[in-house]
Amino acid sequence: MAEKKKQRATSRPNSTTQDFDIKIKKWSARYRETGRPVKVDFRSQVGWLRNGDRATHLIHPYPAKLLPHIAIFFLSSAELSQPGDTVLDSFGGTGTVALEAILNGRNAILFDANPLARLIARIKTTPISPRLLRVGLARIKARYKEADNFLIRDVVNINYWFYPHVIKKLSRLAAAIQAERNKSVREFFLIALANCARKVSLADPHLSVPVRVNPKKYKLGTKERRQAQDYLSRLKRVRVAQKFFEISDLNIKRMEEMSALLSNTSRAIVAGSDARNLFCDQTTGKRVRSNSVRLVITSPPYVGAQKYIRSSYLGLGWAGLALADELRTLEENSIGREHYPVKSYAKFSPTGVKGADYRLRQIFRKNKLRSHIAATYLRDMKMACQELARVLKPGGYAVVVVGNNYICGAPFRTAKYIANIMCSFGLRLRLHLVDDIKSRGLMIKRNKTANVITQESVFLFQK
Repeated sequence: MAEKKKQRATSRPNSTTQDFDIKIKKWSARYRETGRPVKVDFRSQVGWLRNGDRATHLIHPYPAKLLPHIAIFFLSSAELSQPGDTVLDSFGGTGTVALEAILNGRNAILFDANPLARLIARIKTTPISPRLLRVGLARIKARYKEADNFLIRDVVNINYWFYPHVIKKLSRLAAAIQAERNKSVREFFLIALANCARKVSLADPHLSVPVRVNPKKYKLGTKERRQAQDYLSRLKRVRVAQKFFEISDLNIKRMEEMSALLSNTSRAIVAGSDARNLFCDQTTGKRVRSNSVRLVITSPPYVGAQKYIRSSYLGLGWAGLALADELRTLEENSIGREHYPVKSYAKFSPTGVKGADYRLRQIFRKNKLRSHIAATYLRDMKMACQELARVLKPGGYAVVVVGNNYICGAPFRTAKYIANIMCSFGLRLRLHLVDDIKSRGLMIKRNKTANVITQESVFLFQK
């Protein structure tokens, strides 16, 4: 049964690149005629991919990931790119686009502000010998059993998020992993540790941003209260090392599958952290060359809808990527951030983005902070879009996936504003598609009546 499931996840139909090009041309013609977005279901367009568990896509969870079907669809178009071309993702997350690019014979360049996302993306797109990983795991198991002296990781509010025995077991595992000399092997298992840490933490497993499970918030005798109590009871007995070894074994199998699917010399480079300045090498100041990228596929963050650093800070700590007192700096360097000093939003500051400032002034009269968050986001996106336009080859294409937001209870047309920004830098909008979001990973609030992003726009621009 497991073998059949694997075949379903990795086998592809006999579709040709011409089939995808025909669809894009047909949709583009409809968009030109009507001027209205074309409704598309990318899951059905790439129907052979069932749940996204292909190759190394699922070696670690991450909030609001780009649907891999979208990346596969556009990478399968011969008009948009050819094998050997370079594909760039300036909001690369954990490497969904980069992985599919190298599996389709393209080279990839990826940027992301989150160090954990960059680590996952680097390992996800680097073929590592499964034999080397199994030997490494055996060494980690042996060191774990023998470890007596180990340091407790500097994880934010560690005693709030973990039971004492869990902290000790995770710290022993961290010490055993850190002793691995091979960097790729060590980082592979640090990802498994970060994943394991979240699963054995006191954070609610149903929410991307950590919120501690609290049975008392539910009424006595309710199903929800019993479930919360059962969850905490299981955590008191959880076998941390066993959980880590299970995650590691599964990830090794995913790496084995990725290595089998990668039948070319394509490679992915995790180049930097700032979409507003596309540097290949921050130390030397070397930028991504102008007019060097054939295709961009990227999905910018939402305006305050996803707290990427906050959702990752347990993993960042256990992987040794950020100390507890470094998290605020990481958040401040992220696009879409929410924390600002009061004096920074005392006065309204226009963005110059077509159609946006009138709406921002309306928000400012209701909530100055929310207006400032959205305005800063758009100014940051102007810099990011300018960089995308700079590196794109003449005639090259950019696929930008973005959803609208709700701010102060009313829609904020993020997609329209970003489209206007892209066009202001000389790119032409060829196609506007809309697709339903079936995952609830984009909940803006925790309560059931919160505004939810239900659709995303998929824009196709040409330089």
